[in-house]
Amino acid sequence: MKNIIKTAILSLSLLLGSCSEWLDVTPPSQIREEAQFSSIDGFQQALVGCYIAMTSDSLYGRVLTWSTIELMAGQFVTLQASSNNDYNISQYNYTSSNAIKYIDGVWGKAYNVISNVNNALKYIEINKNILDHVNYSVIKGELLAIRAFIHFDLMRLYGLGNLKSRADLTSKFAIPYVTNLAKEMTPQLTYKQTIDLMAKDLNDALVLLEIDPVTKLHPASYYTEVNIDGFFNYRQNRFNYYATSLLLAKVYMWEGSSESINKALVLANKVINESESKGLTSWATSTSVTDDIVMKSEHLMSLNTQNLTARTADYFKLEIIAASDIKAQYVSNNRVMSVYEAETIGGTDFRFSKLFIPNSVTLDGKNAFTPLKFFGTASNKISNNYIPLMRMPEAYYIASECMVKKSTPDIPGALNLLNIVRQKRGITADIATSDANVVMNEIVKEYAKEFYCEGVMFFLYKRLGIESIPGYNGTATDAIYVLPYPSTELQMGRKQ
Repeated sequence: MKNIIKTAILSLSLLLGSCSEWLDVTPPSQIREEAQFSSIDGFQQALVGCYIAMTSDSLYGRVLTWSTIELMAGQFVTLQASSNNDYNISQYNYTSSNAIKYIDGVWGKAYNVISNVNNALKYIEINKNILDHVNYSVIKGELLAIRAFIHFDLMRLYGLGNLKSRADLTSKFAIPYVTNLAKEMTPQLTYKQTIDLMAKDLNDALVLLEIDPVTKLHPASYYTEVNIDGFFNYRQNRFNYYATSLLLAKVYMWEGSSESINKALVLANKVINESESKGLTSWATSTSVTDDIVMKSEHLMSLNTQNLTARTADYFKLEIIAASDIKAQYVSNNRVMSVYEAETIGGTDFRFSKLFIPNSVTLDGKNAFTPLKFFGTASNKISNNYIPLMRMPEAYYIASECMVKKSTPDIPGALNLLNIVRQKRGITADIATSDANVVMNEIVKEYAKEFYCEGVMFFLYKRLGIESIPGYNGTATDAIYVLPYPSTELQMGRKQ
């Protein structure tokens, strides 16, 4: 392979210029597709380009991870001025011009990524003979996983949550699930049909990704020739077999039926039982987190971004001037102490002691806190190039919830999984209860402790139908949880 491709695969960010140009500057109708997909290099570059596009600020580079979606979940102190671009969307004023900018931006960029995925999937069948078995299987598997992942988040944003409790889903349309490149509009389908398409993509991906090096199906020597340029390294930065397994579990959890809960449990247990034993992940410790602030060793899937420290500099800081720092994202002392139960069991929890630091803001006579995951100090600057999309603890939380929700609940099993994570975080007091509702409450509390700045809590509240969002005085209904379709989509006849 050419040296530029080798370098790009070893560090995804180095392809930002060439791949972004291919993805965003040249209209799809003008892409020299035959040339792009005439070699293994071309297919690899196209796949990496899709990941790079996902690091856009409109998607997982900011809006859907550490910033806007976190503000919508009440994770930070209410923004200080309405001139902040995030202010209106954080207040659920979705008709304001600033909110519409985000709403339209996520939709447009997400479907742009899907379009490029579908283009690559088209050519991977046309030019299948160009690819060896390993490249074909892994590249196609990852493309299918990306397609499902992006559609899943679109449905979680622009569609309904708490699906199990709804009686009217058969008459509701979900977001369009686009699987090919065509001039005709993709028809909207029911939620069941749409989730079935996601599950099919992910199940197909898992079959293809069985050959993924992380599964250890074959010895390392099996990949020597096809991996001469390092394409199959750094599997935590791509949709590997176990990340795809957990994604499918999350899809099943969103659907919520008893059958889906059972399927999600099997998948989450697979991730728990194999991802660490086969070397993909390892638990962070109170010592390692000092140098690995985003706990990269636990990542099942993360994006390698460019200049994340610079991109977060206006948002996470210690010296905050309340009158002018309208972008600053920080947490009140009362909320930090409450979330981490710092005055009781949480004093030894390193998610509190190592991942938050007092800043210059005083609220109610107490210093507020800045989260450190994306703060970008000299010691964590390198680790902050990674934005986690899925981490190992989520598999434990999903499996624990599934055990609670089984037709015959397994409360001891659910508590065991929760307590394992708590022990890994430094909490010495185990949860002891036989009440399923108490366990579910502890699961939600664990999510809140674990996933600050990772864009998880808004979707958790929505999936569970939780009516109270921190910092919001009203009841969280569909008016809060469902972002409106872009006006152009409604004008073309989309139904929401």
